[in-house]
Amino acid sequence: MEMHQVRYFLAVCDELNFTRAAEKCNVAQPSLTRAVKLLEGELGGELFRRERPRVILTPLAERAGDRRLGQ
Repeated sequence: MEMHQVRYFLAVCDELNFTRAAEKCNVAQPSLTRAVKLLEGELGGELFRRERPRVILTPLAERAGDRRLGQ
């Protein structure tokens, strides 16, 4: 797991949109998507359900977000 993957994950959590998250992180959207997919592979599951035009956090992403908030 690399810090940029975590930063991209958190941006998608905040924006619930891959394009806006990429803009927030100043990276191309395909690069952000690729990094998130690699992170999902490392964690062993999907972090987001991609339902155009929205993104929904999976239980795995919610647990990871709870850890970020110290809950």
